[in-house]
Amino acid sequence: MPEAAQSKPPRPATGERAWTTQELNSTVRKAEKGDQEAMADITALLQRPGLPDVLHGNPAREALRALLDAYAAGNPVIREAAGRKATELRAELAGPNPTPLEKLLVDNVLVTWPHLYRLEDVCARKDGMPLALGLCYQKCITAAHKRFLAAMKALTEVRRLVLPAIQVNIAKKQINVAHAAPIAAN
Repeated sequence: MPEAAQSKPPRPATGERAWTTQELNSTVRKAEKGDQEAMADITALLQRPGLPDVLHGNPAREALRALLDAYAAGNPVIREAAGRKATELRAELAGPNPTPLEKLLVDNVLVTWPHLYRLEDVCARKDGMPLALGLCYQKCITAAHKRFLAAMKALTEVRRLVLPAIQVNIAKKQINVAHAAPIAAN
């Protein structure tokens, strides 16, 4: 199991105890072994914003981490590059003020993205394969592609629902605008 805190713990609020990464990891290990005092400390710490993510409490981010690790196949340069790309995509897809639902949907897009392309990569690197295996890969790729498109569609639909409808009445002419300007593609 990976270390509990791979990044620094969030800064404590005024008056709260500051934890070092070593202290946090030690407390997590004790809590995992059943230490009730350590578990009480962890429960209190989990009230701090951002700490559930540090302690692997976000299943989507953990799935993304595992998928990117598999994609990199032990190469730290590829892993770092893929992680940076995922961070860029998260920022681009989420936009400046995402709702909690949009954040969940962005995570869903991000998890389906490396899954699809990992399958594509593995299939492309096979030099000849039995027909049954090739068909199995194609079924998996098709299913992953459907999930990827469905995740993007869900995010788009939620965004469409969130946009305010605008009605402008000028003299006797009425103009209805149901959607804001589309997001420009790069």
